[in-house]
Amino acid sequence: MAWRFLLAGILGSLCYLDRTAACQLMLHRPLIAATLLGTIFGNFTAGAQVGAVLELLYLARLPVGASVPPDDTGAAIFAGSAAAVASSSIGLDGGSFTALILLSVACAEAGKAADRTVRKLNGRIAHLTLESVERGDVQAVENGLMAGLTLFALSGAILALLFSGAGVAVSKLLLPRFGPESRLDFSALQPVLPLLGAASVYSCSRTERTAAVFFLTMAAMFWAAVFFRWVG
Repeated sequence: MAWRFLLAGILGSLCYLDRTAACQLMLHRPLIAATLLGTIFGNFTAGAQVGAVLELLYLARLPVGASVPPDDTGAAIFAGSAAAVASSSIGLDGGSFTALILLSVACAEAGKAADRTVRKLNGRIAHLTLESVERGDVQAVENGLMAGLTLFALSGAILALLFSGAGVAVSKLLLPRFGPESRLDFSALQPVLPLLGAASVYSCSRTERTAAVFFLTMAAMFWAAVFFRWVG
């Protein structure tokens, strides 16, 4: 298990760098991050299933400019690792699936608070770099950039370890305690999750044909669910 957390920390570092500080290759998106974490913890399709729902829920919440949205990458790391571990122990039924998606919201908010702190520290680095340049130290620009990248990479690795550890703990300690009635209650909420995501995309759409966006999003979710069930 230790090497799985080591890989999760490295992958988390890359994902959080990709999220704001470098590259932006969409490696940090929930569908990609949850699928990769699911693969690391033993079940590719379980990670992809929770990642598809999280992608839809957070599709309209982008980290653009000074906006700090919920940490959908952290939510994906938590849910992807938890789903993979749950599928290999108690099974990923509808109740467990829905419970993990709902619990991931807390990770998204905790990651958002951490993101704000990291951005403030990065701003402090930029301020110190500017003061050094004004004193004639041109090398300070390179040093400042490296310090900023290191800050985002290190904080990403720490968050990934915390969220993946929480996911594994929830799957091994919390989910097995759910009784049949609790699983049935959570299962009843499962159809609502993709509907909420499609509604979020619909409300943020700026196109004239918003109805088409809504139905295309729902169709994409349906076929994604069918595909991952078939692969699994």
